[in-house]
Amino acid sequence: MRRVLLVLGTRPDIIKLGPVYQALARQPDVAVETFWTGQHIELADGLLELFDISITHKATGVLEHARLTGKASAMLSRFSELLGKTRYDYIVVQGDTLTAMAGAIAGFLERVPVAHIEAGLRTHDLYSPWPEEFARRVVTVAAARHFAPTEAARTNLLKESVAPETIVVTGNTVVDALLYTLKRIGGGYRPHDPAIGKLPTDKKLVLVTGHRRENFGPPLARVLTALKVLSEDGDKLIVFPVHLNPNVRSAVAEHLGSSPNIHLLEPLRYPDFVYLMSKAWTVITDSGGIQEEAPTFGMPIVITREVTERPEVVEAGFGKLVGSDTRLIVETVRSLTAGREPVRIEGPNPFGDGRAAEIIAAEMFGFATPSTVISLPSHAAAKLTGREPVEERQPEAAEATLDRGSLGVGS
Repeated sequence: MRRVLLVLGTRPDIIKLGPVYQALARQPDVAVETFWTGQHIELADGLLELFDISITHKATGVLEHARLTGKASAMLSRFSELLGKTRYDYIVVQGDTLTAMAGAIAGFLERVPVAHIEAGLRTHDLYSPWPEEFARRVVTVAAARHFAPTEAARTNLLKESVAPETIVVTGNTVVDALLYTLKRIGGGYRPHDPAIGKLPTDKKLVLVTGHRRENFGPPLARVLTALKVLSEDGDKLIVFPVHLNPNVRSAVAEHLGSSPNIHLLEPLRYPDFVYLMSKAWTVITDSGGIQEEAPTFGMPIVITREVTERPEVVEAGFGKLVGSDTRLIVETVRSLTAGREPVRIEGPNPFGDGRAAEIIAAEMFGFATPSTVISLPSHAAAKLTGREPVEERQPEAAEATLDRGSLGVGS
């Protein structure tokens, strides 16, 4: 029996590792355990249940620390306890979170092979995004296997002298997660959040997210000013699920007063967010995951960052970098909402077709070529019809698993 430890701590971790968890759990001779650091507690609502993930081990006291060093120290201490008692064939980490970095460091120091999902992303600017660019470079140094989502990511790793035989191009597992969720919600979906059902349907939906640290302060203020201007056009509905980070919430409260065309929502469960994304004309975001997801809908993306570690989204014509330039944001969104129908970009999603998790599972232990693949054609979300409505269940199992005693948002 091979033993694998999947490391989770944030909402993106669960979404992107959910398909990997499922792919590994389907193998008869692999025992999959999970380590939850609790960086995002409230933001994880419903996700563990969506992917049928059970939490095996937890780090405690992470949210008690205000600084990143304290959080990392708490995680490493718990990793030390666990790895001192149990040996694993792999520790699997995802992306560029503090959780991923701590898991990779612990695995390297304890001589447990580290498998890095979403390896090779780079902006080549150590401070943008901060601290994610640093975290993913650290994970690369510690990792034994590198599962790169694209050829460009593989090229980045090769330039850093990573051994070619340790790199596999898989696509991004977030596409797997998105297609899996679309299958789950189908047509006639009833969102869990009742606020979604009350949104006006006679305007052009512009979906917004924002949470990057490098945008805190004046950059975020300029983005919010652009949203205010766009809301005054009268033909658009600005829908903004507001991140729990106090830097984001305080800025939103200060700059976005009451407006009939701006709807501020609490963070959404993933199926609800996917549902809104399928209805949107465009999305304004600094999120990396949304840059990977939106192309499946053929949706143009307005990226409020100066540089992206996902250049494929721009090169394929799906994304435009606008930074925090108020005028450019307004002009870009107006151009995308000027017609009577949403603008849609033709072509496949450059981040994959829904086979990434099966490829990763096959490569880790030499399993047979994937046979069960979740796949839908590009823009499939707009074409899903005729399925019975699915109402998302209450996440009782997930809430019981997570430590609900200490609320707040980790970094």
